[in-house]
Amino acid sequence: MKDNFIVYFDEDGVLNLFEKDKDARKNMWLPGYYVDIPIRKGICEIMQRINEECYVIILTKVINRIGVTKEKSIWLNKIPQNAYSDIIYVPYDQKKSSYIYPFIPAILVDDNEVNLEDCNKKGCHGLFLSDLKVSQKYENARNVEDIWTFYKKIKALYE
Repeated sequence: MKDNFIVYFDEDGVLNLFEKDKDARKNMWLPGYYVDIPIRKGICEIMQRINEECYVIILTKVINRIGVTKEKSIWLNKIPQNAYSDIIYVPYDQKKSSYIYPFIPAILVDDNEVNLEDCNKKGCHGLFLSDLKVSQKYENARNVEDIWTFYKKIKALYE
């Protein structure tokens, strides 16, 4: 049985290398864009390790463009099924924190401090992972192994 703990992972910029495309904010409006974004090396293995102990949920925003949810679903098929427990698609104009399960200890791994701040207001612990930026407010993951270390540290608070 899994522990009553959730680790939410952002898709774009965390699971994949969205930030490596300097024109990503423009290109994301092109049909088919999300299908071929490179996956972050080592992320699947970390997710699988965590998902063996507790719940891993992919929490991803979707822009208002026909086909984007399908593209993200196709891309997510690159992630092994045993690496996560669920996927939540969040409309772009809504907060990810509105989709976080209440009363369950959690971590959000994200590349956006606003998402981490909103999550923090609900008692969720934030971990910042970005290839381009460094957070002055949240702990930074410099590599995927830092995700495991942060997870073990936070989860220990609830044992």
